[in-house]
Amino acid sequence: MKTDISDRADLDKLIETFYGRVFADGQVGPFFTQVARVTPETHFSLLADFWETVLFGKNLYHHNVIQKHVELHRQRPLEPHHFERWVSIFYETVDELFAGPVAEQAKTRAQSMAMVLQVKVHILSTTKP
Repeated sequence: MKTDISDRADLDKLIETFYGRVFADGQVGPFFTQVARVTPETHFSLLADFWETVLFGKNLYHHNVIQKHVELHRQRPLEPHHFERWVSIFYETVDELFAGPVAEQAKTRAQSMAMVLQVKVHILSTTKP
């Protein structure tokens, strides 16, 4: 029986599984592996901090998510289908590993963030840095 996302260990499991799939994905993987050139060793801990902040109210993540995506977009355009694919993989991974209100909240937050990022990236990438 699946359990809900309840702690950092659960977030680590989610992030490792999810980003393993994202990095291997032909649509969105290149943004991580070729454009941003992030590695699991550096990126996973940062993302766990992000999700622990978002889902559990911890004050661990202090970076500008929007600016990072604007910089990526300037190097290689982030299109709506990239965000849709990212969200799709996220939903599939969460549903495979977890069940419960926090898991549902994670999916809702991921969808909301993807929508906001699309709008902000488009607006801010057309202005000067």
